[in-house]
Amino acid sequence: MSIDQSVLLLFQLTDSFFPTGSFAHSFGLETYIQKGIITDQERFESFLRAILHFGIRNCDAIAVTLAHRSDTIDQIIQLDQHLSAIKQPIEMRKGSAQLGKQFLRNANKIIERRLAKDYHRAIQSGKCSGHHSVAYGVVTAGIELSLVLLSYLHSYVVSQVSAAVRLIPLGATDGQQTIRSLQPDLLKIAELVKGAKMEDLGGFTPALDIRSMQHEQLFHRLFIS
Repeated sequence: MSIDQSVLLLFQLTDSFFPTGSFAHSFGLETYIQKGIITDQERFESFLRAILHFGIRNCDAIAVTLAHRSDTIDQIIQLDQHLSAIKQPIEMRKGSAQLGKQFLRNANKIIERRLAKDYHRAIQSGKCSGHHSVAYGVVTAGIELSLVLLSYLHSYVVSQVSAAVRLIPLGATDGQQTIRSLQPDLLKIAELVKGAKMEDLGGFTPALDIRSMQHEQLFHRLFIS
């Protein structure tokens, strides 16, 4: 696939118009805001940078990398199951799978990739959950890994900023400033995880796990997670 086509496909897959349901998830951010821990752009940006480096980098970004270079369905199933074990809070685990299944179902309608279709059948049979990062890596295999990682990371940041705009509330321009300020971090993370192995998969965000567990007990909720 040419670089131009690759870039255009990544634009399409990460566009907010692409139906994944990500707009309905805050992945724990809503709890932080309701409890008054995150109240402004500065605290939100600090939170997001920490989650990127201590959570997303060693968990979902590595999962994208491993899925991207997998060539058998057994490898994909093992990776998916490993990711399910790592994502302890049930809302985080279910949210990741909801996004992944919807993303994969729609991506399979516009892209012909045998492994992606095999993955979808494995999810339907109950062999694995269908996490978004794994699905993204499978669907984008064949595109240069650095571009794939940057597009995935950028999409995550934009989704969190979109939630913050509605929850804090954060001004739209402030949100764009946050996206811009985090771009060097995305470049560093993408470079760090390019050579990752299965044993590197992990992440350590105990505070986020707790806030995610607390989310289902909030008196009122705008988001599913």
